[in-house]
Amino acid sequence: MYSTGDKLLHIMKEEAVGIGELARMSKVPEHTIMDILAGVREPEFECICKIADALGICIHELRADEESYEISVQKDTLAKLIVVSEINGVELEELIQTILEEGIEEHGFYE
Repeated sequence: MYSTGDKLLHIMKEEAVGIGELARMSKVPEHTIMDILAGVREPEFECICKIADALGICIHELRADEESYEISVQKDTLAKLIVVSEINGVELEELIQTILEEGIEEHGFYE
């Protein structure tokens, strides 16, 4: 998964554009660009538009990736996950995301 900062850094390297030069071209302060590159924050819409315009690219090229998984699950396993989510009062997507990130035991769903 790539953040806006990751994508911006990649484009800057491809185009051989430094932080100072991008700041001048886009009229976005250097510290803001550095925060984006470091992943400290995602840029506001106006800011990303200025940066994209300065680089001559579409803003969608800088949009952070959404993390998603595609896995095959047997019907009975899916049914069990639905039951566990209902018992614990957790949305199914949140339960699956938690299991993928932290494991089933660490979150207290396996006893």
